[in-house]
Amino acid sequence: MQLAWYFFGYSDTYNLFIAFGEIAAALLLLIARTATLGNIIYLPITVNITIIDYCFGIPALPISAVLTCMSISLLFLEYQKLKRVFFDTPVKAEHTISTNIVKKEV
Repeated sequence: MQLAWYFFGYSDTYNLFIAFGEIAAALLLLIARTATLGNIIYLPITVNITIIDYCFGIPALPISAVLTCMSISLLFLEYQKLKRVFFDTPVKAEHTISTNIVKKEV
């Protein structure tokens, strides 16, 4: 565990990256329209923290594991929406809209 704390203390850039990522994800999660995007951003951050907690024996492992499982379950609830966005092919229009614009000759 001491090695992990030295690692975090050594890299201010990593700490700021994780902190800004968590803040951005939290703000997106507060708004219903952007909650799915916030969860997509939050999942890799929480998985990273959970793996670090597990590998270095940090006592916050139960909390981070629960947060990771909650994030995954929320994404599963949005499965149909995410499937449409990332995996389905776009629907082609069956007809075109006529504008009835005629050019006048001068």
